[in-house]
Order: sequence, then C-alpha cells, then structure tokens
Amino acid sequence: MTEHLTLSEFASERTIASKLTDETVTMTADERVATYLIEDQMADLTDAIREAVQNGIDSPGSSRVLVSISPERSLILDDGAGVNLKSTEGRRNLSVLGAGSKQRSDDETIGEWGIGKGAIIAKGAVRIWSHDTALHFDYRDRRDSGPWAEINGRDGQLEDTDHHLEGMLVEIDHYEDEVPDSDSYRWRRYVRDLRKRFAYVRSRTGVSVVINGESVDKGDPLESVTDSNRPSLTRVTDDAILALEYAPHEGLDIYSNGLYVTTKREYGLGGVIVSKGNLTLNFARNDIQSGCKRWQRIERALEQARDDLYSDVSDDRLTAESREVMVEELAANSKREDQWASRKLFQLATESRISLEEIQAAPEIGWVTGAEKGADKLVERGYVVLDTSDTATHRLRELATADETSIDLPSTFDVGKQAESEGVWTGYHRIDDESQLNADQRRYLRFARVLASELGIDRDVYYGEASADAWTDGRSYIVITDSAVTSRQRAVWMHDLYLVLLHEAAHQTSSANRPSHGHHFESTFRSFVEDPGNRDAFADLVQQVLDEGFGAVFEEHGHS
Repeated sequence: MTEHLTLSEFASERTIASKLTDETVTMTADERVATYLIEDQMADLTDAIREAVQNGIDSPGSSRVLVSISPERSLILDDGAGVNLKSTEGRRNLSVLGAGSKQRSDDETIGEWGIGKGAIIAKGAVRIWSHDTALHFDYRDRRDSGPWAEINGRDGQLEDTDHHLEGMLVEIDHYEDEVPDSDSYRWRRYVRDLRKRFAYVRSRTGVSVVINGESVDKGDPLESVTDSNRPSLTRVTDDAILALEYAPHEGLDIYSNGLYVTTKREYGLGGVIVSKGNLTLNFARNDIQSGCKRWQRIERALEQARDDLYSDVSDDRLTAESREVMVEELAANSKREDQWASRKLFQLATESRISLEEIQAAPEIGWVTGAEKGADKLVERGYVVLDTSDTATHRLRELATADETSIDLPSTFDVGKQAESEGVWTGYHRIDDESQLNADQRRYLRFARVLASELGIDRDVYYGEASADAWTDGRSYIVITDSAVTSRQRAVWMHDLYLVLLHEAAHQTSSANRPSHGHHFESTFRSFVEDPGNRDAFADLVQQVLDEGFGAVFEEHGHS
C-alpha cells in the first residue's frame, strides 16, 4: 500500500531522507537570458509562490492546492497527476526555462510561459518532489548541508525519495534577503496579497486553493457586489464576468481566468472583472499587454456597462475621478456629449457644479485655480468662472487648450480685471516687505510666529491685507490681517491670535475666499481648541510674556 503523508508531515525534516543520484540537471538557457529570467522577472516571494501554485492548479486531475507559507519556508502541494522526473520530458519541463506543455493560446491552463520555475529557484533553496523522485536547486549556493549541500547555480540534483507522492510538492527554503521581517507590515501584506491572487481561481478552474489552512475562494464573482450599498451592476459576456460598483477610489480588480493581475483605476469604478480564459499578460504577469484581443473586447463591454452604471449615480455623488473619466469620454466621443452634456460635471469658483450645456450657453467664461480675486462674487452675479483646482474641470481646460476635443467652448475673459471692474475684488495680499508694518502689526506677527511654533503648527506665518481675519493654503503658510485682533488690550489680542491660528490650522485646504466649514472642519477646530496641550502651551507663553516682556520672549525664540 502506498503511504500518503499530510502537508505538515511533508514539512518535517524526517521526510527528507533520500538517496542522491549521480545525475545533475541544469536549468538551461542562454547565460544572460537565464540570469534575467531567474533573477529579474519577478518582484518578490509571492510571485514565486504564485508560479508554484499555478503549476499545481494546471496539473491534470488537480482539485486542491495546499499552501503553507512562513518567513522560513513555503510549501505548495497539489493532488494532481504530478511529473515523472525519471523521464526525459519530465526533467526537461522542470529544468529548461521556457520548456513545458503549456501554450499561450491554451485556456485550459492559467500558466503561459514555462519560465515560472526561474522565479521559484531565485527565492530560496528549492525541492520539487513528485512520485518517487525529487529535484533540488540552490541557485545562490546558500546551503551547505542536507540535500542542497553539493548544489549551486542553475544545476539541479535528482534524488530518489523514501516515500511516494502522487501529486507534486514544491518546497522553497527562503533565502533570508527575500523575506521581510515577520513582525513587519510587509510580511502581513505578503500573505494578504497572496490570498487575493487566487480569490476566483476555483470559479474558473474548479481547483480550490488553501493558504495556511484557510480557503481563499471568494465564490461566484457576480455575488461580490450583491450586498453593496452603492449603485452596482453585473454583466456576463462571452469573454468575462463583470461585477461593478460605484467605488472609484477602490479601483477595479482584474482577474485573468480567476488569477489576480492588477487593479485599474482609470475606469472610475470598483468591483471585479474575471476573464473567461487567459488574458495576454506582460512578463511579470502584473498587467495586460496592449495587444490582448480578449481584453479589447472586455473593455468595450466595460465601457458600456460603466455608462449604464453612471446613469444610476446622481451628479452630486460623482467623484472627481469619475467626472474626469466622463470628461475624457466627452472629448473622445461625440455621442457622449449628447448623453452627458446636461450632467453637472464641472466646478465653479463657488464650488458648486455646472453642466457642459450651461457652460456653452454662457457668452464668455473665466478660469481660475482656487480662490482668486473675487471669482466667487462674479459667479454670484451670473458669470461662469470655472475652478481648475477640480481635476475634471482642469482636464476640460487642458483638452480645449490643446485642441484635443471637438467640444465648443465660449471665449474667455480675465477674471481679475472683470472682478475689479465690477467692484467685487476681495483679493488676498501678503505683505512680503515687513518693514512696511507698523509697530503693533510687527508685534502681532512675531507673537503669532512664536505661538504657532509652541502649538506645533508647522506652517510659516505672515502678515497681509484682506477682509478676512486670516487665510491659509492648507499646507505651508498662514497669513493674519488687522481684523484678526479685536482689541489693542494685550490679553485680548493674544487670545484672538490663539483662536485664529488654531482656526486656520484646522483648514486642510485653502481658506481664501470660500473657506469650507463643514462637519470635518468644525470637529478638527473644536479638538484643537479643547486640546489641553494647546491650552497649556498658550498659557505658558502668555505667562512668559508677562514675566519677561515681549522683547526677551521674541529674542529667545529667534524673532527679535
């Protein structure tokens, strides 16, 4: 009776006992080509494990592939027909780069190139065991004991094993520099990414993949969006299964015959696409080649499905990513102009939305980037002033400027000049020459700079002119004005500046002209004001001023 061992037993050192043969098997290829195929074709350890798992899935008669992965070594065991390593063909298939029975046109298997074995031997000392024979490699010559003691480079060594194995076992004894720290996020990401790679393999091949005792199968791809709380759509074509949802920030996961390839974000959608048959992939198998006919057909079906899904998404829910995709479609396809011209895809200087129809109906339009010279006031008076800090609006201007679209737009006007002529210029002027400031203004500015440093606000502080108390770009600077202080009494204006600085620090985007004071801002500002550390820092600085005077405090902090 043939003895069959469990995966854990295969992992035991006791199962390695064998008799080395005198036969050496060389991983054959041109020297430079072989080095590239072995060392450079794959990014990390998960690519090597993926290749071994793919071989297990493709093995005739295989129904399950078990994977055990740890920082020390990985084991990949399938229950397929295995390989007769004592035959010339069997040895060739596992030792010659590019050799194998797989064809690129073969949709019955998910492997293509017959070169995955190169990725496997690059990541550690390797044992490939099937039936009564095993083949060993130690490409980097890192092992000086056990079955790898006398092996190095592309030369492999055959052995006769003490136990019979019906399928195939691939053991990768990891090279240390191929594995991240087991306590690091990178190791957790390795395991997570490996699970994702085979999420829909069973749906296409019938072969289940189990990693560290847990099945990775996600079932029917169509069910992946069944419980989505977002607009969703499913569609089945001759080439693919499409399960789409309106989640553009997440991107669209692409699976070739059930095997994860890449996540594409340029379609403005989330969900999954599982091809029926293999896609033509690049060498590393992490993207789709541009000439893939099947993907071209899938793309056409995807674009139609996306348009149908967008019709169920209200204009106010469209993200900037989705609107930018729609702008590209508007520019490239005149039919889309008829379909989407009435949708509010573009942003005005007041942050409200406007449609292409409304833009085209205007006698003239203006362009601004963020807050600029009363642009919002012009919009309130009926002018069309478009804000190119919005990516979709920016893309429209780019396409129009480069004459890359048939979309007709009105002529443009100078926003600053128009605002000035209308008497609505509320420009924000920063005073760069601080010698122009009077004594009070200089004192306010220096105190604000010291206070910002004590509060941990990592933004430069300047003085300026505007109707607002202050403004910020949300990243690098804050500008205070005369109206930031409500009294010349020292205790009052110091507290005024304390609140103004925290207010502007709570802004993560520009607060000029049209600050956003939504729930997120209010929550952030309140947390800053109520922070005991901020209150203590302010109180300590005020006490220091009372004890030492402004001059000494400013000099101590480098603002004399």
